[in-house]
Amino acid sequence: RPLGPSSRARARRARRPDAAMAAAVALARPAGAASAAGVLSLLEEQENQLRVAALERLNEVVDQFWHEIADYLTDIESLYEDASFPGRQLAALVASKVFYHLEEYEDALRLALGAGQLFDLSHRSEYVEKI
Repeated sequence: RPLGPSSRARARRARRPDAAMAAAVALARPAGAASAAGVLSLLEEQENQLRVAALERLNEVVDQFWHEIADYLTDIESLYEDASFPGRQLAALVASKVFYHLEEYEDALRLALGAGQLFDLSHRSEYVEKI
């Protein structure tokens, strides 16, 4: 018997991986991860909680995967510029660190200032010293 439109939609949803499960897999911290692609894909999600979780993970690995994250700078800056986004300061911090690695120090400084208290001057690192 053929499926009606609503039955087809239910069947598609049943086959589609659960968003929470996909996020858990993408945010897992495997030893020696070779790419940030899975985490970066979460930036395209509509749910702010997933995007904030992705930014938290990206902040942890930005020094290793800045070259991959650089392809998403426009998206990350858009999150920072969105006044309603709950992870604005975190987006600014991640973008600042990527600009630092790209040696775009003016943009790195602008975004570090936008990161507010997340830009921790007491954390001594090459990034903090340079900015």
